[in-house]
Amino acid sequence: SILASHPKLSSALQDTLVQILEKQPGVPNLNPEMLEFINTPKPVKSAEEKERQIAFLITEVQTFKLAVPDQPPAEAETIVPLDVEGDLGDLFSDMQLLERAGIGFGREQTMRIYLALKRLLQKPPFLQEGEKMTRVRFWGKILGTKQDYYIAKCVIAERKDRPALPPDLDPKKHLPPDPVSSEYADFAMSTNQFVYYVCTELNAANWARLDDVQPPQIIAARLARRFFTGDLEAKVGGAAPFPGKEAHYLRAQIARITHATKIAPKGHLADYTDPEGGAAAELTVGLSEEGKFLGVSGQQLCDLARESWVHAALDILPQGRSRYHNFGWAPPDDKPDAKDPKLEKNKPVLQSIHLDKAPGLGVPAWTAQLCGGGYAGQYAAALVRSNLWPGACAVGWGYTFVNFYNGNGQMCTGRMYALDKSWPLATDGNLAEYSKGPRSKPDGVGGDLNLQPPPKEDPPPA
Repeated sequence: SILASHPKLSSALQDTLVQILEKQPGVPNLNPEMLEFINTPKPVKSAEEKERQIAFLITEVQTFKLAVPDQPPAEAETIVPLDVEGDLGDLFSDMQLLERAGIGFGREQTMRIYLALKRLLQKPPFLQEGEKMTRVRFWGKILGTKQDYYIAKCVIAERKDRPALPPDLDPKKHLPPDPVSSEYADFAMSTNQFVYYVCTELNAANWARLDDVQPPQIIAARLARRFFTGDLEAKVGGAAPFPGKEAHYLRAQIARITHATKIAPKGHLADYTDPEGGAAAELTVGLSEEGKFLGVSGQQLCDLARESWVHAALDILPQGRSRYHNFGWAPPDDKPDAKDPKLEKNKPVLQSIHLDKAPGLGVPAWTAQLCGGGYAGQYAAALVRSNLWPGACAVGWGYTFVNFYNGNGQMCTGRMYALDKSWPLATDGNLAEYSKGPRSKPDGVGGDLNLQPPPKEDPPPA
């Protein structure tokens, strides 16, 4: 540039600017060193960096463009349709509520997420015959070492198992996955309640549908502790073998996070299960009756000891399912009241998050704080964070609340990594204390070590 080739001109301009700023009233004193950027040349990018930047920009532009067909369409097609059949929700209101708690992606990235979700609802990929997507919500983001995953939670009508269950499946010998659902439910009663789509770049062509989660994958995910790479086809290494690739590991972690951190304000949901039905009664949980939930202030939502938040999903049993599978067990005829010896029970429905345990952390499982408000505290939102799953949170105020996740997809154990087995330390034979004594055998086995008592020191002079 001209300033780089004429250093005297650059110095003169710096002095002139300093004098102008010093004469302006109300301008704070500035350090002349802050003006060095005037003479600093722009960084030179290599050819690889330029190609990488161009490829990234091309990918970003795909969200706002349509593919050019070979033949002109009969009807004009808009880039982003104004009306899309299905329930897209109000992403901007959810993000605005999260911003009140200092959480979010910014307005530009929020718009990109909204356009990507809208295109996903308009043209959902990987649908089987007869399936139709009816609802899309933004679940959150899982960070990876190479790329990050943006995750969408969807409801598909006439949904089929993916992968399809074998027709000769014996429920007495094989542990089947949780049943799939084709309708939306405010209370998650199955690990396969929703369908999840993920992408690493926010464009419609990059969405990938995850398969339904299987119980062995959830059991293996509890033993694994591995960061995601951003490649769905990557292998999942570790000491414990995992039955699948990173796509299956990601789906298992999504199920674990959802069923552990999906919460709602107390009173928003109600248990309509028939109390006289006993253990055979069908679990029914839904929205409370109109007029019963009157909204909760931020101060009340921060009081976890008074059960201000409850779980909005069944917990996952050690079996790897949300509902217990008894493999066809039945009580004997002479003991009709006998219970299954391997029975696994869920936690009480709509249990308060204040009762959650966090062994090894030394802190409660959930932490709540009031965000914003200032002089108008009645407008402050409540932020509740999970300490067991860092990155999972919920923000609520009044009638509205939103669950959100943005983390690395790993559970906090509260313990550092340590080997479960120790090996004997190698000894240094050159040291005198490790040499064999006079009673040692010729082969070097047995005998006493040459552990001589230390020499006695002379007493200090009187």
